[in-house]
Amino acid sequence: MSEATLPEGFRLLPLFAPEECAEAFSGLLAETPWEDHVFSMFGREVPMPRRIAWYGPLPYAYSGVFHAPRPFTRRLLALQARVEAATGLPFNTVLLNLYRDGQDSMGWHSDDDYDAGGQPAIASLSLGASRRFLLAHKRLKRRAAIELTVGSVLLMEAGTQALWRHSLPRVSGEVGARINLTFRHMAAPGA
Repeated sequence: MSEATLPEGFRLLPLFAPEECAEAFSGLLAETPWEDHVFSMFGREVPMPRRIAWYGPLPYAYSGVFHAPRPFTRRLLALQARVEAATGLPFNTVLLNLYRDGQDSMGWHSDDDYDAGGQPAIASLSLGASRRFLLAHKRLKRRAAIELTVGSVLLMEAGTQALWRHSLPRVSGEVGARINLTFRHMAAPGA
C-alpha cells in the first residue's frame, strides 16, 4: 500500500538503508534483554506470541504486563534521533517487539492505554523481515493493510489510536525474524 492510499493520520516513511538495517537488527537481537511474558485471556494464562523489551524514563503496563523504566542504549539513542528527525516529533520511550518467525504475532488493539503527554503519535520502525500490518476503523467498516518493509517507519499521528485498531497477524510459510520498535512520547500522570 502506498502512502497515498493510507488512511488519514498514517504516513509510511522509508528511512534506513538495507546495510544500516542489517547492522541495527543484529545488534539489537544480540544486546537486548528480551523478555517472555504471559497474559490472561478468558481466565487462563497465555504466552505472549513475541518477545519484548521496554526502554524509557517511565514504567509502562498493559494486559497485566509491567515494564520498569530502563535507560536507552547508545544504539537506541541513535535510532531515536533518526526517527525524530524524519517525523519532526519528540520521543522518549520505545517498546521493542521481536517476532521470531511467522507464528509470532500481535492481536487487534489500539495503543491508547497510557497518558501520552506532549504528543500521542507513535513511530513504528521495522527491521528484519517484512510483515503485513492490518488496520480496522473502530466505528466505520473500513480496513487497510500495509506491508511494513525493512527500514520503514510507520507514523501513526495523534488521534489515530482513538479511531483505529491494528494487528500483525500470523503468517504461514517461511518468514524471517523481525524487530519492531514503537517510539512514543510519554509523560508521568498528572505532569
